[in-house]
Amino acid sequence: MWSKNLFLKVNAKVGMNPKFDAIMIFITHFGIVFLTFLSLILSWFTLKNLFFSYIFFVLIPLCLFALVLSYSIAFIFRHPRPEKEIPNVRVLISTLGTWKSFPSDHTLFSFILAAHLLLFVQALSPVVVLISFLMLGFASLIGISRVYVGVHYPRDILGGFLLALFCCLLFLFLL
Repeated sequence: MWSKNLFLKVNAKVGMNPKFDAIMIFITHFGIVFLTFLSLILSWFTLKNLFFSYIFFVLIPLCLFALVLSYSIAFIFRHPRPEKEIPNVRVLISTLGTWKSFPSDHTLFSFILAAHLLLFVQALSPVVVLISFLMLGFASLIGISRVYVGVHYPRDILGGFLLALFCCLLFLFLL
């Protein structure tokens, strides 16, 4: 199983560098907050008068739909977190529950927040496009941090990314 093997290689590094551990904990806890604020600020300056309509009729429904789909998938494909399956796994943070690992909701929402302007808003300024691509890179880092801190397998991150892509493309098609 590629995902478990990769997880074990990453998890073996946990605890070797306390500063790096602290950075990854910070990213896993606050990265999505940063992306949310940056996404809203970019939306505000890009959409101006359409900001509230866009947020309430596109972004919030997109996130809610993605969340419902994520939990539906989790109920069908039950994959517990690594700490439930692997003895002596190094976990740097506590989670709300151990039953849901696939797909990663942090990764799901990080990619939605990073990509929504690129997908749904036409005629973006080059600066907004650049920032959005940087946000996609940061969303990837959030996913990686979830594996590093010991709460997700790489397959969970891939699942969160693919689900974000599916939900965004579905909404793009429906709009």
